[in-house]
Amino acid sequence: MNRPLIDALKKIRLKKPLIINLTNAVTSELVANTLLAIGAAPIMSEATDELDELLKIGNALIINIGTLHSAFTQRCQTAIQLANYYHVPIILDPVGAGATPPRTKVARELMRNASIIRGNASEILALCNDTKTKGVESLHKTHEAKEAAKKIAEQYQNTVVISGETDFITNGYKENNCHKGSPVMAHITGMGCSMSAVLAAFRSIMDSSYHAASLGTHFFGYCGSLAGKRSQSPGSFRTHFIDYLYNLGDF
Repeated sequence: MNRPLIDALKKIRLKKPLIINLTNAVTSELVANTLLAIGAAPIMSEATDELDELLKIGNALIINIGTLHSAFTQRCQTAIQLANYYHVPIILDPVGAGATPPRTKVARELMRNASIIRGNASEILALCNDTKTKGVESLHKTHEAKEAAKKIAEQYQNTVVISGETDFITNGYKENNCHKGSPVMAHITGMGCSMSAVLAAFRSIMDSSYHAASLGTHFFGYCGSLAGKRSQSPGSFRTHFIDYLYNLGDF
């Protein structure tokens, strides 16, 4: 690993940033364990009346629309207003964008305030056009969504990460790719959510969304590559992956 990545991991362990999660019910346990493993402090919130106090002391806000409903959408709008007021960066995971018109509409509204957007190729395409997705599964490859990612990043002045067999990071002007990871990751529910959590942790200790997303993506992929060498089965892979998040961050 390079020096900037090592320094960022050390800073996360030292600062123990508070990451506030408005996330989905399916993957919240994996997201929390991911953040704990790299040294951050996760909190999962479902109460609108506590958001002001949380965001006042928070270091990053993750909005994950995996289990979408009207009360959740309203809570996200309140959280965004408070996050903007307290200068807390927002990381958006537009889970399933393109699957239904309401989900796509909500994702497009939320992306305007995001510091980092992380989605698969079909989700990123859906933020720009009427591309359909198969639930949370991507029907497209990373290269097909690169232009859409750059367009979004340039228009909203944020950073977009396309996750897939090859990951792509752009802020509309700069870009890079990550070829690490393992095919097993596609068979584990919540790996994308876990990746968004890692990006949030890096963003919480870095001013640049682009550099945070780049380092976080490469670290996530590197841990995936190492876990893939230990196991080719989803259950044991997940365990090894969390272990690598923990051990590689412990400097």
